[in-house]
Amino acid sequence: MPSLSELQTGMVAAILGGDDSAAAHVRGAGLPPARRLAVYRNAVRVRLKDALADVYPVLRRLVGDDCFDGIANEYLRRHPPREGWLQSFGEHMAALCADLPVLSGLSYLPDVARLEWARQLAWHSPAVAPLGLEAFAVPPTEQAAVSLDLLPGSTLLPSAYPVARIFEVNQPDYTGDDTVDLSHGSQTLLVIRRDTTVCVERLTPAEAALLTLLAEGETLGQALHAAVSAEDSCAAGELLARHVATGTFAALRVMPAAEAAAPTRNLP
Repeated sequence: MPSLSELQTGMVAAILGGDDSAAAHVRGAGLPPARRLAVYRNAVRVRLKDALADVYPVLRRLVGDDCFDGIANEYLRRHPPREGWLQSFGEHMAALCADLPVLSGLSYLPDVARLEWARQLAWHSPAVAPLGLEAFAVPPTEQAAVSLDLLPGSTLLPSAYPVARIFEVNQPDYTGDDTVDLSHGSQTLLVIRRDTTVCVERLTPAEAALLTLLAEGETLGQALHAAVSAEDSCAAGELLARHVATGTFAALRVMPAAEAAAPTRNLP
């Protein structure tokens, strides 16, 4: 008789991988054991594919129900769930879209999937009060070492395609012009939860430079310098103040001196 662990492993292999060897330990109770396993397997796979469809409604709409079902089947084959909490299930969809030959002519799909997964992460991120202006009362001797953390679950998504526009026109309640020009890309998006709303915000080059460096752990001085380099006309202090006012940041940190390197600028 196999151990409980071996039985559980066999059941997972039967449900997710199609291995019917566990049927030897299943009571028929009116159905052949292999048939009973097949019913359970089908129910679980339907629930998992529904979970993927919940996370990727735009991707599903773009490729159609039948194609999405095939994508979901391949996803289950390559990336079966590793835990019962399905909110973390689906993170590899963008990589799968980039790898499937049937989708090779739709090169924007991986970025659409990245956007939808970023929305999932933002929605399920912990609620944190955004940073206020009072947090910037930092002694002058420490200003060069200041860094800012974005709100938890925030994602910066650079794309060569107009993925925000693609996402917008493929919402169920959208009734406007649905034209998308794929040549109008090269944008960076900020996906962030503000209060109870997940926002997809198009960033200017200066904003993208500022937030990208901060997300990478660089100092505020370095990030402001990058923002000005990205846009000569950028008023970096105003840009920073706007993101503080809208609640983009969760925390201010003073980095150890060894990590804080030039170029820097005084806080606005």
